[in-house]
Amino acid sequence: MVSLVPFLVGIGFVAAAVGGLSEVTNYTEQQRKDERRLMQAFTYGCLLLLALGLAAVWVSLRNADLPAWLVGSITVTVVAVVLVQRRLRNRLGLDD
Repeated sequence: MVSLVPFLVGIGFVAAAVGGLSEVTNYTEQQRKDERRLMQAFTYGCLLLLALGLAAVWVSLRNADLPAWLVGSITVTVVAVVLVQRRLRNRLGLDD
């Protein structure tokens, strides 16, 4: 039996990470060059979130609750990725 809440949490964060990575492909090459460091931070943050989401799915498939370190890691990663995304969008002039 699959533990439902961790499974849904993991799937949700995997979907959010994939959505963030697809956003990166919408930027032009010049935008990527202009904000290279923020772009890299956002991309690596999304990849870390993807890995943590997959870890949450794996834990749920073992019919266990999410460990505290995983919940904490996901929380910190989400906050960091959102802050970097907001800063990146502000620097590129995409937020209205």
